[in-house]
Amino acid sequence: MKRMLILNLLPFLFLSCSKDLEQGEESLTGTWNITYIKSIYGEFFTNGVDPTEVLEEDGDLGTFLFGEETVDFNFVRNDTLYAGSAVWKLDLEKVRSGFFRSNAFSLFIEDNFVFDAQFGDATRNAEKKATVLSLSELPMEGPGVAIVMELTKL
Repeated sequence: MKRMLILNLLPFLFLSCSKDLEQGEESLTGTWNITYIKSIYGEFFTNGVDPTEVLEEDGDLGTFLFGEETVDFNFVRNDTLYAGSAVWKLDLEKVRSGFFRSNAFSLFIEDNFVFDAQFGDATRNAEKKATVLSLSELPMEGPGVAIVMELTKL
């Protein structure tokens, strides 16, 4: 009896995940203004960071313009211009959060960036018609720089 119930519910789990991914992709499409960037320089470990310098910048720092398949980006971080055009892909993974599973989005910008993406406040359906986006890129172990960006949709 339990197996039948579980087998009947499995399709709904996959439909829910694909719906969330579609909503995230739809929300990404358009122009996003970068309003804040935090750069954390230091030594990175599996369970933390030993920061040597933290640089915070705010204001009109640049944009991401997401089309259906490509993104044009143009922004300044720590006096360095990052500009280009690339193919983008959004992935979604369900991760355990206490007793529940929550959405963990990853944004891949071909040959340029791999971001953890958080729509709005990351609550249920926050990816639907989102107007606020946080992007984080953390280095693997060793010396490097972590980047956290806050964006608003225009």
